[in-house]
Amino acid sequence: MPTKLDEFPSPSKRKLNAACFSMRPISAIRRSTIAAAALAALALTGCSGTQEAARQAGDQMGQAAKDAAATTGEAAKTAATATGQAALGQAVTPVLDLLNKTEGEVKAGNMASAIAAMGGFQALGNTASPVIKPIVGDKWPLINTAANLVLSTFAKGSTPTPANASSALTGLIGPLSALLTK
Repeated sequence: MPTKLDEFPSPSKRKLNAACFSMRPISAIRRSTIAAAALAALALTGCSGTQEAARQAGDQMGQAAKDAAATTGEAAKTAATATGQAALGQAVTPVLDLLNKTEGEVKAGNMASAIAAMGGFQALGNTASPVIKPIVGDKWPLINTAANLVLSTFAKGSTPTPANASSALTGLIGPLSALLTK
């Protein structure tokens, strides 16, 4: 069994132990610092490779996203064009039907029937123009001018000549027919 003296080392032994214990933390700190520096060096070396791989993967993903967006954009554009073309056909066809019917009446010399038929042109034009205008873009002023000429030619109380009526009708039939052939 240890005696009381054995439990408490002598002052010289305490000095020796203190020196050893104080050396251990310094050595441990140094070893930790060296290990941390080595790990950091390895991590940085590994990170540069990882960073390059991540950059390349990011570039590939970015290109894939760009390609997907372009494909989606083209598909949306095609769908919008097809939808716009269908809407354009639905808006233009009744107007063209009326214009062609009226042109037939004018060619047959039946101006009273032609003028009566064109009484519904304003309503058809008002319905069709909001659909036609955004789709045709820069062609709208030409179509609008031709439509206004038809309106003024067949205005209530007017008596157009067959030549004037035919000219106004063909001036609008041409551009509207061209819209449907695209």
